[in-house]
Amino acid sequence: MADTFAEWLVLAETDLGVAKHLYQTYYPKPLEIICYHCQQAAEKAIKAVIVSRGAQGGMPKLHDLSFLLDQMKNQLKIPELYYDYADELTPYGVAVRYPSELLLEDRHAASALAHADELLTWASAVCKRADF
Repeated sequence: MADTFAEWLVLAETDLGVAKHLYQTYYPKPLEIICYHCQQAAEKAIKAVIVSRGAQGGMPKLHDLSFLLDQMKNQLKIPELYYDYADELTPYGVAVRYPSELLLEDRHAASALAHADELLTWASAVCKRADF
């Protein structure tokens, strides 16, 4: 497991990079895998913020992104929109592992990519801020 927020951010960037690559180059697009990597990127980005804030009580070994965001709500302001993104992305971490569990279309993958990218950008900015 990563120990520093920088390590978590690298892992998040890698997952997002894989998702973007698959979306742009594969045909047919492996939507389940793309969405899974988007969820993983967002999860690792959020965990980077948790680590940067001291990981009170240790790192939660959960995949529920809203729960993970809640771990920091008393330490920093989290835009409500990120909870919406978390609710959209969370099922992609588990449900896509089971055939026919989710019906995915290209628009779902495009949305997952955009949301994961925005969460990663936010997490990077929060982690790198010196005044927290």
